[in-house]
Amino acid sequence: MSGQIKPRTLVMQVVSIIAFALVSAAFPGYAWIIFLLYFVILMLIMTRTTRRGFKKVSEIRGSPLFKEENAMVIGSKDELLIKEMKEQFRPMMVLFILPLFVILIAPIYWNYIAPLIENFLASIVESQFITDFIRFLAFYAFIISVMYIPRFFIMRKVVQKKQLYIPRTFYIYKAGIYADGKLIEPSREACYEVNLSRKFVEINSPKLPFVVRLYTLEVSRLADKLREIGLYEC
Repeated sequence: MSGQIKPRTLVMQVVSIIAFALVSAAFPGYAWIIFLLYFVILMLIMTRTTRRGFKKVSEIRGSPLFKEENAMVIGSKDELLIKEMKEQFRPMMVLFILPLFVILIAPIYWNYIAPLIENFLASIVESQFITDFIRFLAFYAFIISVMYIPRFFIMRKVVQKKQLYIPRTFYIYKAGIYADGKLIEPSREACYEVNLSRKFVEINSPKLPFVVRLYTLEVSRLADKLREIGLYEC
């Protein structure tokens, strides 16, 4: 998870803005339908969960070195976890509210900003298509700005403290940690921290955008198996 926009994502956003502005200018009567389509695509891109370090697998060969099928139940007894999760979800809630905010302020653009653009272009552009294209281009750029600027600052704050990932069940294999249907492969940079009193082991890695917390009643045995697959104690 990162506050920075990758070059590939930036290029995709620029291309999509231009494409939707062109289509909207060509079919102004369907502008709101086109906008809703763009908005849905934008939300899919922005809410796509980052899964660096994850590898989807259907099955893993060999027997598990360790398994815990009640991790979530054990975690629910950790009294401090509720406070941690509240702190984690607070900035995420702001991101969920942003789409509603965008819909509410969209009329501001058309009532106040768009007329200014039209008046400016009236004296230098004769083509109505070009005028419409620039209006819609500015509109989509406006939407992107409203969505991404708050998100940038929120995500930058989130990155300063990695989010927790707590699997419901997990298995330790030689190939890595099989958690909730996905494989977290071990790396040389990964290390673990043991918390005996709260019944969990946390795995930290610069390659992961989150901290993996594994709840179990057999904390010491889990730590031994993590060392066996190549992790070291932080």
